[in-house]
Amino acid sequence: MNTKMWKLLKLPLVVALGTTLLAGCGNANQPSSSSNAENGAPSPETTAKTPTEETVEISFMNLWAKDNTENVATSVREALAKFQEENPGIVIKEEAIGDQNAYYTKLKTLAASNDLPDIFISKGSELAMFAANGAAAPLDEILEADAGWKDGFLPSSFNDLSSGGQTYGIPFSMLATSVVYYNKQILADAGYDTFPATWNEFVDAIGKIKAKGIVPIALGNKEQWVAESCILSALGDRFTGPEWFASINEKTGAKFTDGAFVQSLTAFQSLAQMGAFNSDLNSINNDQQKTIYFNGKAAMFIEGSWAIGAVASAPPEIASNTDVAVLPAVDGGQGNPLATSGGAGSGFAVGVKGYDAKKEAIAKVLKAISGAEFAASLAEKGEPAAFKVADYDKSNVSPLAVKYAELSSKLQFTPIYDSYLSPALVSTMNAGLQDLLIDAVSPEELAKRIQAEYEKTS
Repeated sequence: MNTKMWKLLKLPLVVALGTTLLAGCGNANQPSSSSNAENGAPSPETTAKTPTEETVEISFMNLWAKDNTENVATSVREALAKFQEENPGIVIKEEAIGDQNAYYTKLKTLAASNDLPDIFISKGSELAMFAANGAAAPLDEILEADAGWKDGFLPSSFNDLSSGGQTYGIPFSMLATSVVYYNKQILADAGYDTFPATWNEFVDAIGKIKAKGIVPIALGNKEQWVAESCILSALGDRFTGPEWFASINEKTGAKFTDGAFVQSLTAFQSLAQMGAFNSDLNSINNDQQKTIYFNGKAAMFIEGSWAIGAVASAPPEIASNTDVAVLPAVDGGQGNPLATSGGAGSGFAVGVKGYDAKKEAIAKVLKAISGAEFAASLAEKGEPAAFKVADYDKSNVSPLAVKYAELSSKLQFTPIYDSYLSPALVSTMNAGLQDLLIDAVSPEELAKRIQAEYEKTS
């Protein structure tokens, strides 16, 4: 995946080179401040401090471009703007890196020198590695200290963010990483008034759309994660079923060279071979794939539920014609046709280096960008939050978000590959998928490459 997954702004902050301006949002879930003595802080009667001495600086690194308009990104930045207004003694320095490859490369470099930011975004697989190396801080203590906050999260939301019996990430949304966004009119013109229910119908529709000179599926896999997180994680499960991946994850016998997984690679490559994707699929990113769709030059794109906000901002003739679906059933597949890859996937993690000294401030920031008020903000945008939402304003929820809510209520979430597999294995898979989609490697050979890397960590 990735957050698969994710991308976010407001109010000027203290800025470092290459960062975006930030801000913060108070949290209805945040406990009321106690006395200085209870907090272990000196009493104002005995200690006078200058504003500079009282300021706590929190670094926050994320993978959302400065101008990102997707739901999670905008809600986080709105929340931080409000938080900054209400907590002038905590200054948040945001560094926004819009390229996921560049982001995770920098994250690994910082982790290697034990210099991770105070707060950062991390996929579960990366986070497990940081935790094992002692670079990320376990967050159970601050969760246990505020039962209202901890208990407000959905039961399965920490699954992707725990390792060795400890919690290392705070989830912000429960997302599907594989949603098909499609233009109803283009599909109708190809003879499909409803989204294809089977893989054979899907392939037939793609052929008819292609014949009309329209790109069937816009794909931007320059940063590599889209093909794996947004397509293969769901397509693979269509063929293998969830038990196969559970065996892979638990190292109890399944192999990437097993026939069902190879079939999923073959189906994916077959789409590319028949011209289902734009020819520059490895040269553009996921924002550019949406641009192709928004310009009416593509019938579909496949991305996570986070793209709902972006589609709502598309030209009216595109937004009003867009509907959502999941990949269709495959003949003989062992997966549930009403399943798609999803879960928390990613979360807010904390670097161990400055954690002890800044624990109280870090906890306040985390609550502001994950708790009840933040979750309501997501819900009002039509984004499924990881925190329970009791009530929110539904008046501005986009029609597409309503459609997605209806769809997701019927779905079963299956694992996002890059939330569970090791970073080295994900890197091998992602690079290999780029080769697969331009016919530079066969499905069988790619399966062997992936299996060889898997066996290194088995």
